[in-house]
Amino acid sequence: LVVSPSTGQRNTDFYSTVSGLSDLIHVETQVKVDLLSYVERIKVLRDSILNFVQDRQPYDDLASTSTISDYLKHPVHAFHLIKRMTAGLGAIEAEINKTREFDPLVNIKAMREKRQLPWDEDFTGLATSLVTLQDTYVLDLQELTKGHLHTEIPRNRTIPGRLPLDARDCLNLSQVALQHRFYYRAKKWAEQAIAMAADEEPPTIPKLELDIHHEVVKNKVLRSKIFAPEMYTYNISNEPKHKVPVRDPTKHSAEVIEHQNYKRLCRGELLRSPKMDSQLRCRYYKGQDGFFTLQPVKLEEVNLKPYIIVMHNVVQDRDIKDMIDFAEPRARKTPALYFLKKGNTKTHILLPIYQRAWLGEDSAPIANRMNRYLRALVGMSASGSNLDAEPYQLANYGIGGQYLPHNDYLQDALHANTSEYYVHHKAGDRVATLMIYVSE
Repeated sequence: LVVSPSTGQRNTDFYSTVSGLSDLIHVETQVKVDLLSYVERIKVLRDSILNFVQDRQPYDDLASTSTISDYLKHPVHAFHLIKRMTAGLGAIEAEINKTREFDPLVNIKAMREKRQLPWDEDFTGLATSLVTLQDTYVLDLQELTKGHLHTEIPRNRTIPGRLPLDARDCLNLSQVALQHRFYYRAKKWAEQAIAMAADEEPPTIPKLELDIHHEVVKNKVLRSKIFAPEMYTYNISNEPKHKVPVRDPTKHSAEVIEHQNYKRLCRGELLRSPKMDSQLRCRYYKGQDGFFTLQPVKLEEVNLKPYIIVMHNVVQDRDIKDMIDFAEPRARKTPALYFLKKGNTKTHILLPIYQRAWLGEDSAPIANRMNRYLRALVGMSASGSNLDAEPYQLANYGIGGQYLPHNDYLQDALHANTSEYYVHHKAGDRVATLMIYVSE
């Protein structure tokens, strides 16, 4: 969870958090109960149908029309036939109707409409998160297939799991990687799906479907090598051998190098020299007007030019609880929009859906408290009523998180001649962003 106001200008998703997934386990328990009850009813119906069908009658052995006619001339025989096709078959009909009344599909549909059960977009979102984590932390594909999160960069680490992936899962991840232009990852996941399907009995996915997807991925990879796009080319250049000439990776644009450094920082790699770090200091900070005198803030310098600091434990547990309590019922699902730039062309990429809520001063008391903290910390006003800043935004990026650089400037990302552009152009661009991480 991240709370952030930017200074300078002006459908609930239950699967963004572990607690939401815990609720889903309870819902699954109820679904299991409904399905098992339905199965028991089907078993009773099945037995009744089999008894009816397998209950042989004297006329079953009669071959000619005349012998059947003679049989039915007996009034007792006729009585039994009519009874069988009314009361006997009627009992079957009643059991069928009774089974339909307890159709679990009705409950399942209702649960989906109420978002008590996940939608397809939830599955796609988690698959996207998994691919993003793999790309950001350079997770080993073979270990990931076994259900383990393993990386050797910057150090050897493994988070073991209990459930492996099958060929169908690998295909899903390949499709998601392809959609987000992780072409090299998509190719590797497709190859892994083919290898696993060959050993599955029965296979979780038809060979034809795998082959078609693999061919599409290979063509995408080939085109990415030929045209050497600015985005994600590091995935391609990591491949040890190339059948098609590619541009010298040392000529990557500054944007790509910056993006690589950003992901290296996410992984915990050190980009600074010991000499640079030796100039950094930590100290206690009492605030602009001594606001934190009784409980000084721990201030840690991270960089000198530009000056970047981390202030530890400014926000207390009570503040975090107030934020979440206010935002939780007001949270709305929002797709994160990411601009991929190549030359003068911008491509919009929709990332996994996340939750966010706005905390305004008029409606959220915690916002006023945060404003006092901010003024005491940096001497800047964050009042939304004076258009000093946007309202506080509490964002929940879900399982796997979101990995995108956050820039203080905004206008460069907006299209000219739009209402949003003119609003921000008049009020002024962002000059700073306060980001508070309220959970890991």
